[in-house]
Amino acid sequence: QAVATAAPGAPPSLRNAMAQAIGMDEVDDEDPEVPVAVLDAKIAQYEGFIDDVLKRELQRALDDFRSGAALLEDCRELRRNIDLLLTGNVTELETTVELGCQFFVKAFVPDTSRIFVDVGLGFKLEMPLAEAQDFLEHKEAFVLSGLDLRKRRIAEVKADIRQALHLLDMMTQVKSGQQPWLAACEPELIESFS
Repeated sequence: QAVATAAPGAPPSLRNAMAQAIGMDEVDDEDPEVPVAVLDAKIAQYEGFIDDVLKRELQRALDDFRSGAALLEDCRELRRNIDLLLTGNVTELETTVELGCQFFVKAFVPDTSRIFVDVGLGFKLEMPLAEAQDFLEHKEAFVLSGLDLRKRRIAEVKADIRQALHLLDMMTQVKSGQQPWLAACEPELIESFS
C-alpha cells in the first residue's frame, strides 16, 4: 500500500496537527506514514469544499455588494436631481419615463415641490424636496455602512479560500514526500526540535 511521510522530522505536536487535518487520530513516532489514499480523499474533499462552498459564498457576497453599490448610486443620482430642482427653482417639469422594455412616454409634472421616495420594504412616502434630500443623505450613510460590512465579508471569504488552497498545497507536498513546514526553517532550528 502506498503511503506518504507525515513529518518525521517535525515536532510531535506538528505531526499530530497534520494528522488531524487529514483525518487521522495521531501519528506514532515509530510509524509516521500516512496512506496516500487518505491524502487523496482529503485533497478531493478540500477541493470540493472550495468549489461548492467557498466560491459560491464569494459569488453571493459579490452580488450583495454590487446590489448595494447600485442602490447607493441610485440614491446619489436622485439627490443630484433634487438638488437641480431646488437650485433651478423648477416648479413644473416635462420628462420621459420608461414603462419597461425600452418603451418611453412623455410625462408632465405640474408640481415639483413634493416627491415620492422609496423608504424601504416597498413603501413609498411623499415628502417635500428638502426633506427628501435629508432622507436620502441618511439613506446613503446607511447603505455605505452596509457596503463596508459586505467588503469585510468578501475579504473574509477570500482569506478562507487562500487558507484552504494553502492547505491543499501542503497536502500535495506531503503526498510527494516533501516536508513543507520545514522548508522555511533554519537547519539549527530543526535540529533543536530533535
